[in-house]
Amino acid sequence: MRVYTYRSKTASAYMDYTQLNSTQRQEMFDAIGIQSIDELFDVIPPEIRCEEGLDLLPALSELELQRAMAEMASHNHGAHDMPCFMGCGAYDHFYPALIDQLISRGEFLTSYTPYQAEASQGSLQAFFEFQTQIARLTGLDIANASLYDGATAVAEAALLSTNTTRRNEVLVASTMHPEYIAVLRTVLSDVNIKITMLDATDGCIAPETVEASMSDNVAGVIVQSPNIWGQIEDWDACFAEAHKTPKTAGIAVFNPIACALLKTPGECGADIAVGEGQPLGNALNLGGPYLGLLAAKESFTRKMPGRLVGMTTDEEGRRAFCLTLQTREQHIRGAKATSNVCTNQGLMAMRATMFMTTFGSEGMSEMASQCWHKAHYLAGEILKLDGWKLTYDGAFFNEFTVECPCDVTKVVEFCKARGFLPGVAAAGRRMQGLSKGNELIIAVTEKRTKHEMDALVALLKEASL
Repeated sequence: MRVYTYRSKTASAYMDYTQLNSTQRQEMFDAIGIQSIDELFDVIPPEIRCEEGLDLLPALSELELQRAMAEMASHNHGAHDMPCFMGCGAYDHFYPALIDQLISRGEFLTSYTPYQAEASQGSLQAFFEFQTQIARLTGLDIANASLYDGATAVAEAALLSTNTTRRNEVLVASTMHPEYIAVLRTVLSDVNIKITMLDATDGCIAPETVEASMSDNVAGVIVQSPNIWGQIEDWDACFAEAHKTPKTAGIAVFNPIACALLKTPGECGADIAVGEGQPLGNALNLGGPYLGLLAAKESFTRKMPGRLVGMTTDEEGRRAFCLTLQTREQHIRGAKATSNVCTNQGLMAMRATMFMTTFGSEGMSEMASQCWHKAHYLAGEILKLDGWKLTYDGAFFNEFTVECPCDVTKVVEFCKARGFLPGVAAAGRRMQGLSKGNELIIAVTEKRTKHEMDALVALLKEASL
């Protein structure tokens, strides 16, 4: 980017700036070829110009401003003050207070992501630990230092498979999160990559569907598990069908908490695994920032997007960390880079590292186990209600879908008015036309108590009378 600077002929030799006067203003007009300020803004249509001053409130003191903001915020209600059974990609998990305390330290708290190979050793070691933890969690060889979020990670995985194979088609499970599918369509729309959707049978993708859609032009098969309905997909069978065509990648879209209890993507034959890292110590935030996870087999290393931190030794033989294989990246390769990722979610990755380190493998397994048991308890209680039933009979982890015997929108509003967030309506705006029925997608995390679950069941019963 070229930066132009202007120094007035009449300005003081000892100061870069003095208050603008009419002579200096005319010098600027002459320099850019205009006669007046009005001419400068001619490009703005008169009907959208603000001709009069803005109708602003009077200035407030700090105390008054705090009170005003607190009053405005009091109208917002959510997982912080209501039992939350919503999910669909964003989950109300517990994380220890020490994460907020540690992440607020000056050594960590920054929105800047270093791209210099010689960046801070402390930050680089933390990112290296993050990569190691994600690789172990997914059962794959290598992970990068994070991406923007789960949706863009899916798109990056698709590009990784097409760049590696030089093919231009990906098969995508229709049971994947509809927002992920929308982002994938957007990213691939201008790069001549065809998306072929795989239709579901009873809420899951059948291996026969993958087999029927395979060709020598398919670069990757993308399947999310648990999927948008909460169903656990048969990764093993789907990726086995994908691998019958040489070099086709099995791409698993995973829930990191589920990986602590279920078979990992690597154990199921995935070549690439991507997911949303929000459950790993990151709060629920409308619009983010969230955390994209990507891991893969070693053969994909030189085509992977994003930062890679490696361990090496310095000139004195001491252990050191550095950003490695940087010739893949945009700040060096420009348009020829492996992706358009010019930064990443370093701060969110740091939180995830702290979360996984604090809980350890046993703690995460216990968290996942509680999610599984509590979700199955709640599903069983809902099935006792007249007219309520599970939409699909397959296995699920911590999320499941039920058929409401009445208008699901009214059920959701009824529960919200009584202090509960009962789940996500599959016919809602956020679901991108996923359904026109009365399905309610309910998620249960380790935070939910038996009292809260029983209270939700009572509300669902009352709402459907």
